[in-house]
Amino acid sequence: MDHAGPEAGEGTAWLPALVAAFPSPIAITIAALRGILGRRTLREQGLQDLEISSEHARLELRGSVATLTDLGSRNGTHVDGRRLAANESVVLVDGALVRVGRSLFVYRERFKGGLTASAPLGQLVSPFGLRDVAQALSGIALRPTPFVLIEGDTGTGKELLARHVVATLGRETPYAAVNVAGIAEGVFESQLFGHVAGAFSDARTASLGVLSAHEGGAVFLDEVGSLPLALQSKLLRLLDQREVLPVGATRPHFVDVLLVAATNECLEDAVAQGRFRGDLLARLAIARLELPPLRERVEDVFAIAQHLAARHRIDLDPAYVEVEAMERLLLHAWPRNIRELEGILRQAATLDPRPGLRLWCMERLLGEDTAARSGLLSEDVVAKALDLESGNETAAARRIGVTRGKLRRFLSKKGPSI
Repeated sequence: MDHAGPEAGEGTAWLPALVAAFPSPIAITIAALRGILGRRTLREQGLQDLEISSEHARLELRGSVATLTDLGSRNGTHVDGRRLAANESVVLVDGALVRVGRSLFVYRERFKGGLTASAPLGQLVSPFGLRDVAQALSGIALRPTPFVLIEGDTGTGKELLARHVVATLGRETPYAAVNVAGIAEGVFESQLFGHVAGAFSDARTASLGVLSAHEGGAVFLDEVGSLPLALQSKLLRLLDQREVLPVGATRPHFVDVLLVAATNECLEDAVAQGRFRGDLLARLAIARLELPPLRERVEDVFAIAQHLAARHRIDLDPAYVEVEAMERLLLHAWPRNIRELEGILRQAATLDPRPGLRLWCMERLLGEDTAARSGLLSEDVVAKALDLESGNETAAARRIGVTRGKLRRFLSKKGPSI
């Protein structure tokens, strides 16, 4: 009998696709376009755009390399903010932004899941960019755990994800959020773990502490990487034995609470620097969710913007949004993530209170020159960035305005000549 080989993991099936970021969220596989990006082929997939030529551009896939060629279209083909000349061809790397007519697409080399938009994760709107998070959370829900670690940059929505986690695991109430970095070290232990009467000079009565006070519910610990080393052993006891030891107590007691910890830093680096216990990270890493930054899921930007606009009573009807204005938004690096997007929308509504968005307003808020941040990768741009950063790929990617993964994929396709 022949050896069958290893089994493919769940959720590993993927296809190259164009993911429509504006005006409607829909994904279209490259195969479905039959080599032509045009009005008819897009209409067949459910996207109507009268500003797209009948044969606007050619999109070819050879092996894992996608090439886009403008076919002399009337309104032009734009890749990462630059209009292609007639018959000019470019290699699309993962995350490339393509504009044809009034439509914006993000090229994804490894698109997974359904072609229609996914439902929000609680209050986190994400038509396409959080599918890995949703899948990981589904796995956690099948094997309930007393602790979950959420990792992500500042402003990505870690507390909103924490709320969705506790709801998914049936621990919505009672709920408390604690900012670890915002509490003085001297009082943190008693606030979190409680204390007995007389434990210290001001302890006239006993206190349960946040963890015991939320028995049966959940506690969200934000910026857990800031937890003092002296208290990390106590948190480890909670994860290992589900016990807390109040200040001044001689015996620990059992507590049934879901602990959701979050961090915006790399805890592996903190362990290497001696600021975080390796055994504590090992426990937290058992149930781990990574929330990607907004720049890595730009196909979600318009949907998120609409959600935020509705919250602030801003009319973001796509009929009144200039495609160039939305393109400018999608090309922004978003260093402060969703919080920054919310701020930009509110500033735009003050500058120009009419419905929709206009390019002049986005340029005033974000700057006119997108070339340095557009992420359009060419051999010259990449070689110059690598030279300026002494070959450091992470720094070079940051200089260009792309992720390190996107830069490395480009380098692997172009070969070692750069």
